[in-house]
Amino acid sequence: LGRPKMLDHSFDKIAGEIANPDRLLAASIALVIVMAIGFITGPVAGNANPFIWNLLDRLFGGIARKSYNTQRSHGSLAFRGTFFAILFIFTGFAIGACVHLLDRRFPLNGFMEPLLLSLTLTAGSVWLSLSKLYHALATGKSNHKASFFPIAVSTRSDLNSTDDFGITRVGIGFMAQSFDRGLVAPLFWYLIGGVPLAFGYAGMAAARWALAKDGFSKGLGDTASWFEKLFGFIPHLISGFYMAFVSVFTPTARITRAVPGLFRSKGRAPYAQGGLPVTAVAWALNISLGGPVQDLDGSVLKKAWVGSSTATAKLDKGHIRRAIYMSVMAHILILASLIGGIVLHHLVEGLSQN
Repeated sequence: LGRPKMLDHSFDKIAGEIANPDRLLAASIALVIVMAIGFITGPVAGNANPFIWNLLDRLFGGIARKSYNTQRSHGSLAFRGTFFAILFIFTGFAIGACVHLLDRRFPLNGFMEPLLLSLTLTAGSVWLSLSKLYHALATGKSNHKASFFPIAVSTRSDLNSTDDFGITRVGIGFMAQSFDRGLVAPLFWYLIGGVPLAFGYAGMAAARWALAKDGFSKGLGDTASWFEKLFGFIPHLISGFYMAFVSVFTPTARITRAVPGLFRSKGRAPYAQGGLPVTAVAWALNISLGGPVQDLDGSVLKKAWVGSSTATAKLDKGHIRRAIYMSVMAHILILASLIGGIVLHHLVEGLSQN
């Protein structure tokens, strides 16, 4: 009987939106903005995550975390977490709707939308944060608070409680996670549904970051994690592929390690702890990521060890340099993909007219 016409129309509409050259161009401009300006200005208030995450956390995160009490039952914490997750997500969508109306009212010759979209993304500020850590390790001043403060704030980790190796593992893991949830996923939803969906997803990701403790929240972050995983799963696969692929261009990295590592039963990061992108980086560079860490609330998070059983967990400045290189290359490939989509659209359009 075939598919219903309404379903065919829906698929055609979604495909048309993804291939929309205007959105592809806006996404490209937004990516360039967060790559360049983020690296120049650095993290806002020490937070290298997307600006909208920081804003939503300042509105609701502090109050939500005060309700976290391990003496409460799982159901009680889950109920409180659901309430705050809805606040994060609803506010994200609301801001996205306001941003859409603002763009329609003041388009600024097409620059308003990419400028506002960049609030859901991060890139250059992550590189600058890792660069500060790299230079601190290179000069032997890694005990200086400023060297790892942005990493600590961005990952909500108490890095005073660990050594240089642990700080480096957290920093590299953050790089991989930010590429996934702070770039690929919001761009993915923007291409499908515009800025409202990009901001809506950012609300989910911000709620997960603020409440879930990487899967160790004992109920408080369950709802936030569920929503983020539901909407982040497909972009997560894309992020994992890109992060594995850039190992082709990275010194000492091997795609022959990265790709098989994604399918190993052991040595993989759970989704809540970074999943495929973190796994790809660990296996590609033959390093161990993850491991126990204490968060800013004093909770000890017993994260899984990621990577080969023979990989080293004693990471140094050289590993940070290669991780930054992988991240930069992954962002360049995303930008090339967006620009390639624009060129392909015009080629197909030109052929159809002929």
